[in-house]
Amino acid sequence: MIKKFLRASAASQFAIALVLSLCSCAGTSESDTHSLVSNPFETSENLNSETQVSNPFDTTASVTNISVDSAVIETLPPFSKPQGSEPENDDFSKYQEAEIAFSDYSIEGKSTVKYSGGEVNFSFVSDSAKNKYDVEIGYMAFINGVPQKLSLNGSEKSELVSISQKPDTKQTVTLTFIPEITKEYEHEKILKVKLMTVLHPSYRPKDGFLGFGNAHSGQSFFEFEIEADTQPKIIDDFTYSSDCESILATAKVKEEYNLTDAKLSGTNMISLFDAKRQEHSLSIDKSSDKLGVTLLLYGGEPDEYAVYFYKNHERIKLGDNGGMRFASKTGYINEYKVTLDDVKAGDIIYAVEVPLNAEIGSMNIRKSISIVVTENE
Repeated sequence: MIKKFLRASAASQFAIALVLSLCSCAGTSESDTHSLVSNPFETSENLNSETQVSNPFDTTASVTNISVDSAVIETLPPFSKPQGSEPENDDFSKYQEAEIAFSDYSIEGKSTVKYSGGEVNFSFVSDSAKNKYDVEIGYMAFINGVPQKLSLNGSEKSELVSISQKPDTKQTVTLTFIPEITKEYEHEKILKVKLMTVLHPSYRPKDGFLGFGNAHSGQSFFEFEIEADTQPKIIDDFTYSSDCESILATAKVKEEYNLTDAKLSGTNMISLFDAKRQEHSLSIDKSSDKLGVTLLLYGGEPDEYAVYFYKNHERIKLGDNGGMRFASKTGYINEYKVTLDDVKAGDIIYAVEVPLNAEIGSMNIRKSISIVVTENE
C-alpha cells in the first residue's frame, strides 16, 4: 500500500512537508462519518462519505514509486483569527496544524489508466487519526496544465472543491471529472493528470489582519497519466497570454529582486507582488475595480509552465485569456505584470503554476501565498 501524509504545524510555519512512504499495512476500512463537501465561499450540502466507489479503469502500467521533497511555502505572519469562530474556539493555531494520511487509491500501484469516454473517478481514503482539530482540504486538478472542473463525492463541479473532516476519522474521497484539454493536445494519446491540495481554503482573515500562516498553502498531491482511447472534450476558446518577461539574473537584478543564488537554483517559486513590486501587499483605489499585479517566477527545472490567477478561489480571465504561459531558463527570472478586472477590497487573490512537460512524479505544482486586497488610503 502507498500512503501519503499531509502535515502542517505551527512550529514550522514556513514549510509544509508532503511525505510519501512505502509500507506494508493492513487494509484501511472506512468509518461511518459525515463530511461537509464544499466549493469555498458557497454553501453546500452534507454528504455521507459511505458512498460506494468503483474503479472504472483498465489499469495496465507498472508500479511507479513517487518520491516527494518538502515544499517550501511562502507565508504571512499568523496575525489573524478565523472568521465567524466561537470565542472558546477562537484559536488561530487550529488552522495551522494538520496531519492527514492518504491511502487506498483506486489506481493503487498504477501510473497510467485507460480512458474510453465519460467521467474519470479517482478515489482514496483520508485518515485524520493524528489531527487535533477539524481540517478542511481543498483539491484542484490539471490535465496537461488545463484546470479541470471537479466534483467531490457528488458535489457541484468547480475548479476547487473541498471537504472537512473531524479528528480521528476515516472517509473515502472521490474526485470526479470529465477530462478537458485544449486543441493543441487533441492528438496526444498520453495525458498528464496533476492534483493539488489546498489547506483550509475557506479560511478568511478578519479584524483588519491579513495573515494566513499555513492556511491556503498549496502543494502537489498525486499524479498519474491517462491513456486516451477516446478523445477528451476539447476547449476551443481556452487561450494563454505570453507576455511574461524573461530577465537575466545578473548581480544587479538579484539585488533588485532580493534573490540569492540558492533561491534561483532551488525549488521553483512563485511570488505575488503589487504593481510596484511590494511583496505580500495588494491594494486598490476606492473608485477602481482594476488591480495591478506583478508575478515573479524563478528556480526549478527548465520547463514550460501554465499560470492561473484566482479571486476567492474562482479563476480570473486575463483579458481574453484563461491563463498565462512562460518558458523558464536556468539563470533567468520571469516577471509577469497584469491588470486584474472586477476586483474589490476584501477579495482574496493568489496564483498557481503548473509544469507542462515535467514527468509524472515530479510533484512540482506551486501556489503563491493568498493575499487579501486592501483599499488605498
